[in-house]
Amino acid sequence: MRISWKKSGLPDGELRKARPRVNRATLRAALLAAALLLVAAAFTCGLSGLFGGESGMQEITVLSGGKLNCGDDFTLFYALGAGEASAAEERRALQTLYTQAAADAYRLFSAGAECGDCGNLTDINGHVNETLQVEPALYEALALLEESGVRYHYLAPVYGTYFSLFQCGQDSEAVEYDPYVNAGVRAFCREAAAFACASDEISLELLGNNRVCLHVSDAYLRFAEENGISSFIHLFWLENAFIADYIAEVLLENGYTRATLISRDGFARHLDDSPETEIRYALFHRDGAVVSPMEKLRFTEAMSMVYLHDYPLGAGDRGSYYVREDGTICSPYIDPADGLCKCALPEIAAVSTELSCAELALRLAPVYIAGTFDAAALQSVARDGVELWYQP
Repeated sequence: MRISWKKSGLPDGELRKARPRVNRATLRAALLAAALLLVAAAFTCGLSGLFGGESGMQEITVLSGGKLNCGDDFTLFYALGAGEASAAEERRALQTLYTQAAADAYRLFSAGAECGDCGNLTDINGHVNETLQVEPALYEALALLEESGVRYHYLAPVYGTYFSLFQCGQDSEAVEYDPYVNAGVRAFCREAAAFACASDEISLELLGNNRVCLHVSDAYLRFAEENGISSFIHLFWLENAFIADYIAEVLLENGYTRATLISRDGFARHLDDSPETEIRYALFHRDGAVVSPMEKLRFTEAMSMVYLHDYPLGAGDRGSYYVREDGTICSPYIDPADGLCKCALPEIAAVSTELSCAELALRLAPVYIAGTFDAAALQSVARDGVELWYQP
């Protein structure tokens, strides 16, 4: 296990609270400053000629074509011109491939994507207690979730409440959706989470050959009807972890290995293991209302990275957090035990040369989404060469 940041100075046994309390105006100013730092320093590539012409490390964007896609959530860098094709030809081919992959990923992993009977999450939610054929990539993702033993993907009704909360602009609106201040909402989240945690109430059966069946009990269906629930599974904060892995695999399968893909919410895949390519990623730390850069990680080999934080960091996190007027923060990391958002640490980063983003995230989640920090539990995450950066 690697601990690179300075100790916080907390006495033994004193743990950082899951719901930090700071002045909202001060926090917003601090986060704005951090956002500017993030844009400038969070992600750079060590190749010469970055954005300096057709060749070298360049940003590849998704083509606009009317299709819904996840391109706004990701940034793709690629070292153009190192192969047999010219940099211009390589850019065109790569942009077409990336555009299609971004559209396919949105269609597969977003629970709100409507595409008819195309075997995605929307189809599964719309055909409860029926056997469906789904896309192979989605089947693999669901199999990973089931094998991990977690229940986060069954929290869809709770996620819907938090999504509404994150769209609010002030506390007078937020009170309708905030389980920490609204007893009725808290009771709903607790009851919905109880259904989500019970395998006899909801379970996903994997039948082989990309066939699945979402089993939902009569009691849960009655609860859903009474509360206007139409979605039972959702990836929520995990969505971009699976999308990053999906797009990375598409690039690798088509021979595009000199790529680095990073999501707005802290998932990254670096595919190039050539020693002349150095990737630098800046980490931040929140101490009260102050968010500041702590360390710049450097990588020269292919890797996956997951970076979770309990505060919004940059414009890309809008709609994923809510900062109350008293400065307390609601995050997207929901505990299945009671349907409440919890973070055991201000932030944590994990890097692996062997595991995917989704595999890393699923290992981190039970330790990070907790009311207190359990250092012993984190030891189990650090196996198989996983490196961790955090400040207890």
